Amino acid sequence: FTIDGKETRCVGESIPAMSLLTGDWHLHAANGSHSVTTILSPSEKVIFEKHDATGHFAVTAQHEGLHRVCVHNNETSKRDVTITIKTALEVTDHASVAKKEHVEAIEAELDRMKKMAVHVYEEMLYMRTRNEAMQATNESTRGRLLWVEVVMMCAVLVMGLWQIQYLKRYFQVKKLI
Repeated sequence: FTIDGKETRCVGESIPAMSLLTGDWHLHAANGSHSVTTILSPSEKVIFEKHDATGHFAVTAQHEGLHRVCVHNNETSKRDVTITIKTALEVTDHASVAKKEHVEAIEAELDRMKKMAVHVYEEMLYMRTRNEAMQATNESTRGRLLWVEVVMMCAVLVMGLWQIQYLKRYFQVKKLI
């Protein structure tokens, strides 16, 4: 596009939060120091600013929304501007985009997730061992209770038979039968 002298033009791209916005700009027939390129977040906060006629930018969107790349022509004459914008899904050369601090942050997050997975696995093994111990206790208790019930039934039967015999003899002695 063409930009008039002392004019500012913006091109916007709506991107999700935590995604990468990269691109290049070039102002044709420029000295290099008479233009300002800025990137504005959805809240109008400047997240990138450069005073060159040509350059490359790579920023991570902190918030979802329309991110604008604005070029301000400080000269009085018209200038042609070329802007190329790519989002993280369109980036093909990830090696040039990835920075050491990004990789270290991802590695730290992966380490944290790995430790969490190991902890969950160990907790699962502990629960399985505990479940097996409880099942063994339940089985042995069930077996003991069966024998206690058999002995109790025998005792109740013996007591019942004894009472019948006792009452039968009592009534015979009293001559009620």
